Amino acid sequence: MKFVTQLKGEDTWQEITLKECIAKTEGAGFYIPGTVQKLLESGSAVDTPWSIFKKAE
Repeated sequence: MKFVTQLKGEDTWQEITLKECIAKTEGAGFYIPGTVQKLLESGSAVDTPWSIFKKAE
């Protein structure tokens, strides 16, 4: 499964690994550990103050 991220205010999406997504969300304290993978795999977007993460289409 592939994931992408976009910096807020930017137009382009970049591919990112699940490990990187978790580090930048749960690791930064924005999400409870163990939740980001479930959200991404279910098709939900994960939002932080600076980025958006989602499953690649």
